[in-house]
Amino acid sequence: MSVIKTLQISLKYVVLTIAVIIGAVYYQHIITKSSNNIDVLKKRVFSLSDLSTYDGVQQEKLYLAVLGNVFDVTVGSQHYRKGSSYHYFVGKDGTRALVTGNFKDESNEKDHVLQLSCNEILTILDWRKTYKEKYTYVGVLAGRYYDEKGADTSYMTELKQKVAVCRSEKKAAKLQDQLFPPCNMAWSEEDGSKVWCTKSSGGIVRDWVGVPRQMFTPGQDKPLCVCASLDKINSSQLKEYKHCSKTASECFVKDNNN
Repeated sequence: MSVIKTLQISLKYVVLTIAVIIGAVYYQHIITKSSNNIDVLKKRVFSLSDLSTYDGVQQEKLYLAVLGNVFDVTVGSQHYRKGSSYHYFVGKDGTRALVTGNFKDESNEKDHVLQLSCNEILTILDWRKTYKEKYTYVGVLAGRYYDEKGADTSYMTELKQKVAVCRSEKKAAKLQDQLFPPCNMAWSEEDGSKVWCTKSSGGIVRDWVGVPRQMFTPGQDKPLCVCASLDKINSSQLKEYKHCSKTASECFVKDNNN
């Protein structure tokens, strides 16, 4: 009787183990299928004619593209439906208008951004990030940024290279601002221009005040007013303001100091 009972218990565990394995395999199948569907959705490639139909009229949903990335903005229909302030962007890639404000641009250049400044391009990337966080990403647009298979075009590759340069320049500029923060500036008819330094001038909070100096940068016609700490005032890029003490934290500029 004891042996039979032991066999029954063993058989019970075997059946339970098989059931667990089958359940795990089935669950994995469901997850894999679901993941594949998500991948297919994310890799959907729209043609220009396809995207143009998602205008809230021909198709109920509202789609737009930023840098070739297509987003469903239907939940924000109050901003994007026909007659609303941002309806211009619907059914197309009108990326340039995000920084130019030209909501009448229907030219072939409306999604061309390589000639924009670094600040403008980085602003567009911030817009794209906002769309990714706020709306649903549904695919890519075949054209300037992606080909018919959804792969990057040479234009997109060039844009990515420019973005890398822009971010590097922004990082360098930020470091420059830490070393030489911008001056505070004011102007009055009686005194002319006044430049001065504080521990937070230029929006850079620090534990030193500094002295105003003209900073000459290659490629710029006019010098910038920066605050330099006393241990850095001998930099070849810096020049003193006329009629201003070498260690003064404020200067009055009444003439051309160049």
